[in-house]
Amino acid sequence: MALSRGGGDWAARAAEGRRLAPYAGDLAADTVLLALLLDASDSAVSRRTAEALARTGSPAAARLLTETLARADAALGDWIETGVEDATAPPPTR
Repeated sequence: MALSRGGGDWAARAAEGRRLAPYAGDLAADTVLLALLLDASDSAVSRRTAEALARTGSPAAARLLTETLARADAALGDWIETGVEDATAPPPTR
């Protein structure tokens, strides 16, 4: 599992969060995931990473989300919670 650290546009950082979410619980992955969840430069990265972690449903992912919410400011915390809601919301109907 190759880990990248920051940089790139928001879409690349969000994709990194989705790619690493299944590895929650691995120390190296957790370090990057935490940084992505707390991404101060773009809340979309936090939201998409939170969504990916919530979709995994693992205890390690839940721990990361809880830890992040304790560290995030109110605005970023709202985006992280929105990401979790995105993961649990039913698909839109037509």
